[in-house]
Amino acid sequence: MEEDFIATIKLITGEEIMSKVSYMPDDDSLVLENPMAVTMIDQQQKNLRVNGFALTEWIHSTFDHMFVLPKQHVLTMTEIEDKRLSSFYTTCVEKHNSQVTAFRDTFEPRKFTHNMGHLGSIKETRKSLEDLYKRS
Repeated sequence: MEEDFIATIKLITGEEIMSKVSYMPDDDSLVLENPMAVTMIDQQQKNLRVNGFALTEWIHSTFDHMFVLPKQHVLTMTEIEDKRLSSFYTTCVEKHNSQVTAFRDTFEPRKFTHNMGHLGSIKETRKSLEDLYKRS
């Protein structure tokens, strides 16, 4: 693997992402570390129009932070050399990682007991339904 760098990548799907990138020449693919989706911001507030972008989680359904991307899915890629952009990316990644860590620390998986999902006996259920029917 070659030395990593922060890049902006335009995928053939139209998505734009920022990520720390390493190239794997053996597989002709990229390893993306902490990829963030670039979301365009366009707001009008009174007489002021604000344009820009925000960075959000690229893939929402996983806690993984490294992904392999085949190079044929990349339309174009450029290394980010502007210190302000690389600092913004790093800040967004750190904030996202701290939120994920906080979520993991507060999330308690539900403890399953032996009786959960226990349906009971047919006799008990029939008696319960008959009693309910007689009361109605």
